[in-house]
Amino acid sequence: MHSKSEFLGTTSVHKLMVNFGTFALISMIATGSVSMVGALIVSRGIDIHAVGAMGILFPLTSVFFGFSQLVAIGAASYISRMLGKDKHDVAISAIITAYCLSIIISTTLIALTLLFKTPLLAFLGADGAYTDTAKTYLSVYVFSIPFTAMTLLASAIFRAYGKLKLSMCIIVLDALLVLGIDYVLVFWMDKGMGGVALSNALGSLISSTLGIILLIKLIIGKKNIKRKLSFCGNIITGIGAVGVSALGRALSVSTFAFILNSTLNNLAPDEVITALGTVNRIVMLLLYTIMGMNQAMQPIISYNFTAGNFDRVKQGLKYAIFYASLIGVIGTLAGLIFPHQILRIFTSNDDILDDATFILRMQLVLYFTFSIQTLTATYFQAIGKGKMSFFLSVFKPLLILLPLVLILPRLSDDIFRLWWMYPIADTLTTLVAGFILFHSVRKLAVKPKTY
Repeated sequence: MHSKSEFLGTTSVHKLMVNFGTFALISMIATGSVSMVGALIVSRGIDIHAVGAMGILFPLTSVFFGFSQLVAIGAASYISRMLGKDKHDVAISAIITAYCLSIIISTTLIALTLLFKTPLLAFLGADGAYTDTAKTYLSVYVFSIPFTAMTLLASAIFRAYGKLKLSMCIIVLDALLVLGIDYVLVFWMDKGMGGVALSNALGSLISSTLGIILLIKLIIGKKNIKRKLSFCGNIITGIGAVGVSALGRALSVSTFAFILNSTLNNLAPDEVITALGTVNRIVMLLLYTIMGMNQAMQPIISYNFTAGNFDRVKQGLKYAIFYASLIGVIGTLAGLIFPHQILRIFTSNDDILDDATFILRMQLVLYFTFSIQTLTATYFQAIGKGKMSFFLSVFKPLLILLPLVLILPRLSDDIFRLWWMYPIADTLTTLVAGFILFHSVRKLAVKPKTY
């Protein structure tokens, strides 16, 4: 491994988790805050039903985000491996390739969305009161796709180079810009949903531009870089092989969300759809905190697994699961004890509050088990087992939640029975993930400690 990475094999694992986790946690909380605080701005500055319209578009925006992660996560992993082999030319070629891929994919997504906007909205169920709101939002939001993708990519590349502060700052800056512009456009300029969407584009435009400038400075500052850099098919394959699990997760979540929205459109009033959209924004923030532990754990596991330091791999897993579970317990307690107080920040509508309170409790009652579910998929990604990581990424939304949302409404006309799918899915997913992780870790040979 490259000398600059040796600290991953010598520094205390607990210290690494705390240091990496702090930066990753701040970044992910900032990302989650865009969703939750953005929903708060929309609910207070426009109306609570506008949040429901954004919820209806969630399956589509998840696909956009999934393609961004495909390139960002895949590029970060590929660049890390090239730096570890001291192949700086290839790493820089990978940066150029990744940006080209982001632009090509983003441009394609924009074109397809604008071309099929009307049938897409109808397909997603944006009818009735939600039609105009969703159409206005999507028409502007679509132009934020390339800037969001390049912001995520810049942050991921800085993380691959070990520039954790820069990686965090790009994401935090993006969140502050998006929310700040959102507030001004909604409350001061009364731009409505078009202003909400425009804030995403403008905020990410600024943060992605800064990311490019800082990356150019980083590349120029590297010595012994050959002038001939390549846009290579092997690099694209290397990026896609790792990033595909992130895309698979996004597509499976999108599929589940679409089927769920369709089911609710047929069986439930608009208040339930709005309640779900509000709850999902809150839960998303909590999910991002545990994903922060995933980001912190991955480089530690990757380095030490490759180096054969299996005892340190186990320690990394242990600390990651401990801290992620601690976050999960806090989330579960908040959801069970204070759901009404949390949700009242967004709306005072009693009908929406009652529905949202029950949905939030169902989603968070076993939230503390998310640590096992998500960290197991990340563990297999870190040790290079992409197929197992992909399986674990799509297992819950595609193989558990999706069948449940199709089956449960057939068993009862009571829509509240449907929300039991969340604790059922969490239980089954945790058992499967825990079993697979236990047997994988059990096979690791323990090397004597060398630190």
